[in-house]
Amino acid sequence: MRLFVIRFIIREAPDKNPRFGFLLLIIEAALVAFLVSLFVVSTVTVSGNSMIPTLHQGDRALVPRYEVWLHRLGIGRFQRGDIVFFPSPGNPSGHGRSRRHLVKRIVAVGGDTIALSRGHLLINGRLLEETQLQGRLGFSSTPPQLVPPDQVFVLGDNRLPAGSYDSRRFGAIKTASIEGRIGLIFWPILRRNDSGRWRLNFRWPVGGTAYRLPG
Repeated sequence: MRLFVIRFIIREAPDKNPRFGFLLLIIEAALVAFLVSLFVVSTVTVSGNSMIPTLHQGDRALVPRYEVWLHRLGIGRFQRGDIVFFPSPGNPSGHGRSRRHLVKRIVAVGGDTIALSRGHLLINGRLLEETQLQGRLGFSSTPPQLVPPDQVFVLGDNRLPAGSYDSRRFGAIKTASIEGRIGLIFWPILRRNDSGRWRLNFRWPVGGTAYRLPG
């Protein structure tokens, strides 16, 4: 409706005030861009090292925003293994404004029982092989705990000591607080690997299939 009104005004008086018409075109373009980023797709920039080796500082990824709206309508849901971003449940000392949103991996959903044994993750009593962590398991141990309905348990892929601020500290988060899932990583196009060689960084995040348990 707003776009129709703007177009109507522009068409009614293009000659009387061309500057005004040009300004309305800019407003219309900005409005379209805003709506696309809110309802269709947007981007997110990774800050910090809590998701290495899967995501690195400065990685930029597409976020399919439409998924969130579909989930709210009861169509689909976030799954184990999805990498999502959400407002930080707290702003821990020393992390500052850049940690207002966190990027983590969903490892358990509502109804799951989760436990950690010296860094090894167990979901519903099943030990998972998280090969994408490349040995960054850490030594965390937690007793089994049931994830409440409509909540998810999130962890960073960097489980080394002080590597990630996640559900081990603040507990499960509400599914409704998730603002999007990390999709295609498109920037930087090239990145050096651990051996110092350049590799293509245009990719999808890995590791999600390790969490797809039966049921």
